Amino acid sequence: MFKSSSVVEQLAAYLADQIKEGRWSEVLPGRNALAKELSVNGSTLERALRLLEKDGVLEPQGAGKRRRISKKELVTAKNLRVLIILYDRDDEVSHHMLVLQHRLNSAGHEVIFAPKTLMELKHDPDAVAAMVKRSNAGACIVLAGSNPILGRVRKILPTFAFYGAMADLPIAGVGPDKIPAMREAIRWLHGKGLERIVMLSREEQLRGKLRPLEAAFLEELELLDLSLGSYNLPVWPNDPGGFTRCLDSLFKVTPPDAIFVDEITLYHIVQNYLVYRRGIEHRKVVRICMEYHPIFDWYQPRVPHLYWDSSKIVQRTVRWVDRLAKGKEDKKQTRYKAQFVRSDALKFSSEDS
Repeated sequence: MFKSSSVVEQLAAYLADQIKEGRWSEVLPGRNALAKELSVNGSTLERALRLLEKDGVLEPQGAGKRRRISKKELVTAKNLRVLIILYDRDDEVSHHMLVLQHRLNSAGHEVIFAPKTLMELKHDPDAVAAMVKRSNAGACIVLAGSNPILGRVRKILPTFAFYGAMADLPIAGVGPDKIPAMREAIRWLHGKGLERIVMLSREEQLRGKLRPLEAAFLEELELLDLSLGSYNLPVWPNDPGGFTRCLDSLFKVTPPDAIFVDEITLYHIVQNYLVYRRGIEHRKVVRICMEYHPIFDWYQPRVPHLYWDSSKIVQRTVRWVDRLAKGKEDKKQTRYKAQFVRSDALKFSSEDS
């Protein structure tokens, strides 16, 4: 779910922008004077100031003394031309991407979307690298890039992994930690008597060495002594026909009890398949989406899914661009813990008798 930034985060961002524009020099006004100047609550302002201290924008001088603006912040930052490479075309109009674009533009940076997405380039590292070289950008944000793609792009431009397989690369990035929530979901299903559990991930995520997410999925099934094989983690050609054939194969003999779907687009395709191609009996198959979408708030019963605060993802990305614009090195990789949102309103076949 995308949540708008908290009042404290918004105030901290506003103060940082005002500092960047030179509204105050060397030191800020005292807290009470500043709260009056900005017409904000003193407690809220104090929390925002502490957030700026944590980010290195301000330097505390002790109790009762005005905070000093970091000398590094007084250095004028250059505006960057930021290339964003989308995973799929739909990402451009996603809420978190619109907010990211707005935040970067507000900070004075120019945002350009790559002419082709990773899907359109068939996840070919050479094709992606060639596109980046033609971009005339100063930095690159890659959505859900594979390890080979991120590895190639980082050699051309400073690169930030917005999700994606960044773990063993010396680049900055951000994303959710889904594994603990996924394990909890598997145990929840097992506790309901469900044993035939499948995960549907894109083909490029299953090439070569498994991602930690898929590896943890198989490991958890094994720990629970559940069936384990290619059935549980099928590989399918990354096109609509390939996905449909994969679903057909899953339901050919004994249908799965539950399906984990790695992304929202695939989740809705599975929903459509079960309703229109398989009929009412197959609607009992539990679907767990490993992403959140606001439409889930309208579903009754609630859709089981994984959730994390996307506003933190956006905030971390903007911070990386701002630091890069000031000549600061930032290769920190940040993971925010996902939560499993269950649906106890669902009726399981094991509970029918």
